[in-house]
Amino acid sequence: MFKLHSEYKPTGDQPEAIEYLSNGIKEGKKFQTLLGVTRFTEKPSQWQI
Repeated sequence: MFKLHSEYKPTGDQPEAIEYLSNGIKEGKKFQTLLGVTRFTEKPSQWQI
């Protein structure tokens, strides 16, 4: 496991997404997909963890 240190705090729905992805890692899921939208654009971004 690793710890991320940042001066920025999660906002909006980020805390829920972090919890969801963290639980998936703990459960041994090999693949998870996070779908989202960047701040001021309408282009979806996709990250695979």
